[in-house]
Amino acid sequence: MSAEPFSHDQAVKNLIKDYPVEALEFLADDVIQAHGMPVEIEFLDTSVAKDDVAEPGPGQAMDLAIRYRFGDGRGAIVVLVEHWSDAGKLDLLRTASYFLDLLRRFPGEEILPIALVDDDRPRDLIDTVEHHAQGTLHFLFRTRILQVPALDLEQFRHTTNRVALSFSPNMAGGFDRADRVMQVAFAFRDLKDMAGFRKFFAFWIVEGKLDLEGQRLVKQRLKEVDMPEIMEWFREEGIALGKEEGRALGKEEGIVAGIAEGKRVGIQQGIQQGIQQGMQQGMQQGIRAKALEDARKMREHGIEWSIVTDVTGVRPEEIEG
Repeated sequence: MSAEPFSHDQAVKNLIKDYPVEALEFLADDVIQAHGMPVEIEFLDTSVAKDDVAEPGPGQAMDLAIRYRFGDGRGAIVVLVEHWSDAGKLDLLRTASYFLDLLRRFPGEEILPIALVDDDRPRDLIDTVEHHAQGTLHFLFRTRILQVPALDLEQFRHTTNRVALSFSPNMAGGFDRADRVMQVAFAFRDLKDMAGFRKFFAFWIVEGKLDLEGQRLVKQRLKEVDMPEIMEWFREEGIALGKEEGRALGKEEGIVAGIAEGKRVGIQQGIQQGIQQGMQQGMQQGIRAKALEDARKMREHGIEWSIVTDVTGVRPEEIEG
C-alpha cells in the first residue's frame, strides 16, 4: 500500500490534536493565565449546520474546534482554530460562519476564534471585518491572528512546548533553518517523545522551508554529532513494532521448526526454541517492513534519497523501479 501524500494542513491539525494543552499555551497563553491549566478537553464535531437544509451537497467543515474546561468554575472556552498556509486566502467571513455555528451550539460560553497563519513571510493582515448600512454598523467580527513568521525565535528558542518547537523553524530571526530543525529533533528526543519525532519530522522540514540543500545540511549535521539520532529512533521504533509482528507472524512457523528440533533435544525444549526462533524471524521481518514503509513515507514528503537511506537503510532500487 502506498503512503498517503504529505498534507501540511493535516500535519498542523495532528500537531494540535496530539498536544492540545501545549497548543493552547502557544495560541492563547492569556487564557491559561486567566483560568489556569485545563482539566478537561473535548474535540468538537467540525461539521457546520446548513442554514438552508434544502441546499444540496455536503456542508462546510471548520478546521478545529476545541472545548477546554478549567477548574476555576468559570465555565468552558471553545477555541476555534483555522489554519492558513497561504495568508492571501485568509477568509474572515468563512471563519465568522463557523463562529456563528458554535454560538448556536454553545450559547453562553466564550468562543475564541484564532487564525493560525504560517505563510512563508509576515504580512499585514486584517483581523476585523465589518459591514455598515445607512451609517449604522450591522456586522462586526474580529479574530485573533497568530502569524508564525512574525514570531521572534528568541522567545521560543528554549521552550519545551512541542507545538511551538514544531513551528519554530519558520519563525523570524537570523538562524540556520537546517540547524533549527536538528535542534527541534533533539528537543523531542530529550522530551522522550520518539513517536512525536517520527510523526512530525517531515513537518519540521516543510515548516522550515528546507530545499534539497537544506536537507543535505541536516544529513551532514547528523554525521557531525557522531550519533545519528534519527537513524537510531527509526530503528528503535521498528524493533518495537517488529516484536509485535514477530509474535503474530513468526510464532506458528517457529513452533513447527521447534517440534522437529524437539525430536533430538526433547519436545518441550524444542518447542520453546522454535518459538524464540520464530519470534526472532518475525522481528527481523517487522523491522524490514517498517523500514520500507518509513522510506516510502519520507519520499512522499519530499525528503531526498541520501537522507532516506541514512535514516532507514533502504536504497532507491528497493522501492522504485
